[in-house]
Amino acid sequence: MKRIFSSVLALFLGAGALYAQVPRHSQDIMLQGFYWNSQSLTGWTQLLPEVSDISKSFTMIWLPPSATGEGDNKTGGLNVGYHPQQWSNQQSCWGSPDDLKRLTAAFRQAGVHVIADIVINHRAGFTGWGDFSEDNFGAFGRFQLTAEHICNTDEMNTDPNAGDWRGKATGAADTGENWGGARDLDHANPYVRQDVEAYLRWLKADFGYDSWRYDFVKGFAGSFVGNYNTASQPYLSVGEYWDGSYDKCKAWIEATGYNSTAFDFPMKYDALNNGLAKADFSKMTWQEDGKTWRPAGLIHHKSTRAYAVTFVDNHDTDRDDNRFTGNVAQAYAFLFSSPGIPCVFWKHWTQYGKAIRSQIAARHAAGLTNESDVEVTVHDRYYEAHAQGDKGTLICRIGEQAPTSVPEGYQLVASGKGWAYYLSDNVASVPTISGAPLIKVSGRSVSIAAASPVAVSISHLSGQKLVNTTTNAYTTTLPSGTYVIQAGDTVQKICL
Repeated sequence: MKRIFSSVLALFLGAGALYAQVPRHSQDIMLQGFYWNSQSLTGWTQLLPEVSDISKSFTMIWLPPSATGEGDNKTGGLNVGYHPQQWSNQQSCWGSPDDLKRLTAAFRQAGVHVIADIVINHRAGFTGWGDFSEDNFGAFGRFQLTAEHICNTDEMNTDPNAGDWRGKATGAADTGENWGGARDLDHANPYVRQDVEAYLRWLKADFGYDSWRYDFVKGFAGSFVGNYNTASQPYLSVGEYWDGSYDKCKAWIEATGYNSTAFDFPMKYDALNNGLAKADFSKMTWQEDGKTWRPAGLIHHKSTRAYAVTFVDNHDTDRDDNRFTGNVAQAYAFLFSSPGIPCVFWKHWTQYGKAIRSQIAARHAAGLTNESDVEVTVHDRYYEAHAQGDKGTLICRIGEQAPTSVPEGYQLVASGKGWAYYLSDNVASVPTISGAPLIKVSGRSVSIAAASPVAVSISHLSGQKLVNTTTNAYTTTLPSGTYVIQAGDTVQKICL
């Protein structure tokens, strides 16, 4: 009977329960606080003055690898930290250990979770292919990896360029894909796992991190990520399983014991790169169990949407033909009206911050979470989704052919070129973002609110100007027709 109960409990946990590393009913929003070779803009000292502003919109920030890496740590070297040489040395191309501690403390004080970029699949030597430095984690132990901790399938055993190191890797076979640029570590070895676990505990205790982003998780079995999370108990874990296959990404989540989220690459490729960027709205949606149309990706199904971290681009995809080439503000309109935990790329934040702020405000006003029910009602000439939040319903329309009329019982709360958000009238209010004017439309009533007086104009599509004033609050009722409303820099086209 005890064995039967344990089996049922394990099945229940795998099927539906969310662990600490997968926040339940989460309203979190993540910022990737860097891009490739952005050290001069997003190093530790450069980010510190941005903490207050970042905390107004984000509850998580993903920082780049902070362990000392291959190359010159003053300039970024070869791989900006993605080929680590010594985990216990946090002097990196992004800044000093003390600067890092000041930064993480400031974020934590501001209520922002700090995500460390964990590169444990592979490691670079100092003077040769397999000469690893010692890790000294203080109270958490000292570790010295050697060639016996390198997978025997690593190229060190076959590449003639390995010189005297050739053939000396004696670890077990790799449990995932090989990484050719550095030595693949044997995670099946208990000593390697102890080293990794000490590393994670040390990062939490000494450096203020509380969450993990695992790099290149295709390189080792997903079960090890589950074990590392159990040992270190992060607030959030997210794995970079870079694959557009829903089944493969889901299988990796399962392999972790449902102990980690994953970046939603299926969403990025189907819904965004191959769908929205090409104005093929049919690719932006998948059917859940052959019944209901949902936003495409891990987020389309109730069994995986809470385990999805959605994104438009990152430091890798931004550098080649994996980059999203469509309307970026439309892409984020899709993200912020969908389930999952949205992640904003630093470049996009600095270029499209105004639109993103308004979308975040609408998401919060509706009370959307990583588990919210979102149904897509139109996916041919344009995209329309109805997202049910804890506080109300948010309708998202994307596409030049989408109607501009305000649905009955809703108000227009945010919009831009080819996208609009409509929030149900039962929501008390939508906060004005960073002083930007807010235009609300409910029925034929139009109201404008701003933190300070702005130029307000309302013109009929024929060109007739109906309103031309300067104010911080304005309300009017308009007859049927199409209008262009401008309040400061905010411009809306509406059809009544």
